[in-house]
Amino acid sequence: MKITEVRPYIVRNPWKKWVFIELETDDGSIGYGEATVFNGQFSVASRLKDVSRFILGKDPMKVRRLIGEWFVSTFNRAHDMVNVALISGVEAACWDLIGKHYGSPVYELLGGPVNDRIRVYANGWYTAINDVEDWAKAAKKVKERGYTALKFDPFGAGSGFLSNEEFKRSMEIIRAVHDEVGDDTEMLIEGHGRFNRSMALKIGKELERYDNIGWFEEPVIPEDVEGLTILSRSLRIPIAAGERFITRYDFVDPFVRGAIHIAQPDVINTGGIIETLVIGAMAEAHNIAMAPHQAEGPINTFITLNVDALMPNLKIQEMFDEFAYPSWAWDVVTGKPEVVNGYAKLPERPGIGIELKEKVRDYLATEKDPDFNLFSSGWEKRGFS
Repeated sequence: MKITEVRPYIVRNPWKKWVFIELETDDGSIGYGEATVFNGQFSVASRLKDVSRFILGKDPMKVRRLIGEWFVSTFNRAHDMVNVALISGVEAACWDLIGKHYGSPVYELLGGPVNDRIRVYANGWYTAINDVEDWAKAAKKVKERGYTALKFDPFGAGSGFLSNEEFKRSMEIIRAVHDEVGDDTEMLIEGHGRFNRSMALKIGKELERYDNIGWFEEPVIPEDVEGLTILSRSLRIPIAAGERFITRYDFVDPFVRGAIHIAQPDVINTGGIIETLVIGAMAEAHNIAMAPHQAEGPINTFITLNVDALMPNLKIQEMFDEFAYPSWAWDVVTGKPEVVNGYAKLPERPGIGIELKEKVRDYLATEKDPDFNLFSSGWEKRGFS
């Protein structure tokens, strides 16, 4: 089996264009992956011109060799988000081909599940928010769907410091959500790397008032590992980070320092299925929990569920699919994650468990289709206003 074609599909979406990868082999087999990069989607497609020699003509059954040669042959060891995302998308598509060849889900090929179902948390559920009261109403709907955890960024377009007014409103939002869902539902507070150390510490001290804080995520910019370390040692709430770390090497220093309690690698951002499992093993060796990031498209949801099945130190998995995908999203793929009482079922079809439909061509994006900006007013609506 040899790879003969690699096709990217850049799909428009109200808040983040998705990049789906399709591999075709000389025997007509098709495999799918995802390589979405926020504000870099067309760059991913263009990069194929530079790296096609690492893909075309290669045997997808020898996925470790294919990816390894590609990784070491780039001068910067693939340490840029665009190249790593493309590596991840191609790697997942190779595993999809392997799974289909053997008639087995990817997680079965890699040793079988240690988790038969995956606890998930809701994200993207607050796209229809205007007033503080709306946060409570939306949170109530999440809980009614059976979710036992939900994540949200209550900080508006804040960056660096919050004004007194912004800080007060943020705390009112957290209080409103807490009062609605109660202590039996975990609140995961998203910082999006917005704050400097002192502001993050002030917020963290306020969060200590609640018994149901699952974590404070990216409280400082992702490059500030020392800041994460200070916060992890100063606060009684867990610190989570890692979605913007690239490959296992970015996790070494945070793990050694004890900078984070919960690691959040994104399969796309970190280098693929095997790379994420390696990071999971590194985390386990440091007694750190895993909660993979997944804020891209439905193909990466299925890829990540295959990874989740294999991690003994998995805490929980991010789930946007029920809340912040356009209704037509399920017209362009063959599957949808099944979530019951806050748990997702594992994919059962061979490979990663999901494929593109021909209808995806009706939703291809152009350069005029915008991505949202986390630091602009109203970003939380994610284009659904």
